[in-house]
Amino acid sequence: MTFEAFYSSSSGNLYCVTAANGRRLLIECGVTWKKLQKALKYDLTAIDGCLVTHEHKDHSQGVENVLKAGIDVYASLGTLRKIEESLHLHRRVHTIEDRSAFIVHDNWDVFPFAVHHDATEPLGFIVHDRSSEEHLLFVTDTSHITQRFGVAFDIIAISASYDKEVLAGRVERQKINETLAKRLLVSHTAWRVAKRYVKEFCDLSQCREIHLLHCSSDNMDKKMVRKDIEDSVFIKTFL
Repeated sequence: MTFEAFYSSSSGNLYCVTAANGRRLLIECGVTWKKLQKALKYDLTAIDGCLVTHEHKDHSQGVENVLKAGIDVYASLGTLRKIEESLHLHRRVHTIEDRSAFIVHDNWDVFPFAVHHDATEPLGFIVHDRSSEEHLLFVTDTSHITQRFGVAFDIIAISASYDKEVLAGRVERQKINETLAKRLLVSHTAWRVAKRYVKEFCDLSQCREIHLLHCSSDNMDKKMVRKDIEDSVFIKTFL
């Protein structure tokens, strides 16, 4: 299994998981169709589906085009209705629920779980590649994670959006709107919170990669954060 983060910010999100057998699973489609096609090198073959965590445009704006391309979309009912009221009735759309596992085209087992974000029924995912028996933890746009999973993750992709001290300094210097800063505190993950979750709540015995998502260059020292996490858990970290 491999994980690629093509876009990961408030401007747009697009990720791809590739199984050992070559099948692919998209996570998020929050970019223009042109950007999505270019990221995938204009090759839309072997894509089994697209998981969408929540309705915010930087995660979902490409849903309509993904469906037109014949790719199935999986999201919560709350997410689908926020994108478009009748979207859940589309023949290629699959409504999923917190803690109800499902199978995607006999290649993937997916376990969705609720997260804490200012959206309607947002979800994170555990993705199991049946061809390699590997597991991915994917969670973004949440203030924190409360679940402990009995799974040894091979790859972890987790939100680490800001450094609280850096953010506070920017507010004090009036470099960021205070309302926006407060929203980050209650809806996105501070990097130290992500680090603590990975170290104390995840089985890292098989983990070979950690991907930090939604990292803000303005609100954190990205190089320092990556080094700190690598030095703490001895696992290659990407952002």
